[in-house]
Amino acid sequence: MDQLRIGERIKKRREEIGLSLQHVADKLDVNRSSVMRWENGETNRIKLPIVEKLAQILQTSPDYLMGYAGTEEGNSISRICSTEDACFLPVLKHIHTADRLFDRENIIYYELADGRYRHGHYFYLLVSGDSMAPHLLDDDQILVKEQNTLTNGQLGVFLLDGQTFILREYYHGETVELHAFNPYYPVLRLEEKDADRIQIIGRVMESRRQW
Repeated sequence: MDQLRIGERIKKRREEIGLSLQHVADKLDVNRSSVMRWENGETNRIKLPIVEKLAQILQTSPDYLMGYAGTEEGNSISRICSTEDACFLPVLKHIHTADRLFDRENIIYYELADGRYRHGHYFYLLVSGDSMAPHLLDDDQILVKEQNTLTNGQLGVFLLDGQTFILREYYHGETVELHAFNPYYPVLRLEEKDADRIQIIGRVMESRRQW
């Protein structure tokens, strides 16, 4: 993609979320004229650290700004990563329905992740509540692989009666048990008749904590 097209994308995203040239420049600690030159396509390639920070400010991915991810479709932003050794995955605010996970308004920012997660549907979710304490705490990030089945004992993200839960799933004949790490939370037992109350969103692969 040529520099002019990159500039058009930067300007388009900046205007879509209502940021001024000066605001972006201040966040990047650069001159306002530098941002203007990028948008006008009047400069050489922008260095990767600037691209990464710019993408966070503009609430999109470096891949989209640089043209690697193609065009946006509807309200969702591409999750394709641009290199083999690293990629950027969306950090989601919450989960309401499986088919609206990646709506733009549900993506807080993009987080650098290992390149092995570039293929497939992976995302980060911010932990809320203490049901999985002490192993997972408020604002921890969990890496989730989007899938609708789990094997016995795997940790998953569930929608149950419209609410999001991070629990371990165990099978006992016709009964499914969902266990929290926190011993003060009761075990949830679901029968076959409860199938329409629950939906598996994905498997928890790893977690990280910001300090």
